[in-house]
Amino acid sequence: MFRIPIYVAALAVIAACGFEPIYGSRVAPGTQVEMASIEVGIIKDRQGQQLRNFLLDRINPGGTPQSPNYTLNVQLTSHKQLLALKKSAHSTRANINFVAVFNLKGKNQHSGKNFSGTSKITVSYNILSSHFATLIAEENARSRAAKELSADISNRIAAYFSSFTRS
Repeated sequence: MFRIPIYVAALAVIAACGFEPIYGSRVAPGTQVEMASIEVGIIKDRQGQQLRNFLLDRINPGGTPQSPNYTLNVQLTSHKQLLALKKSAHSTRANINFVAVFNLKGKNQHSGKNFSGTSKITVSYNILSSHFATLIAEENARSRAAKELSADISNRIAAYFSSFTRS
């Protein structure tokens, strides 16, 4: 009975705070145009290939730009850490820490802005008695990490573009 006024009040507060979705229809068209003009550089190793593919899906869903204004370079490093040791000195859990250092460079004077940052994630998986199952669990953890890193990097770049296209 009292839920409707609470929902209306919550919507009024959200509308008044200036919240704007990055990928919504009310977004400045400049952000989407700038994102579509990014060329994603090659990232080494298999994990880097996955990260690059996820970035391409998020940044350039319409395909590779014909004349890109920006180049995105990413250096990806990872480190595996074994955890949860049994008495037999065998671990039953592992963490993989990923660090992606990215740099967005403008190619011409119009897009001469540079933006860089670091994105980090830690993913975990169980080490099982079956070697094959452990390999699949590790592969899944690495894929989840690449997907999350791509989301973080693309969202930060979109927020960066959004900040100077509104000005």
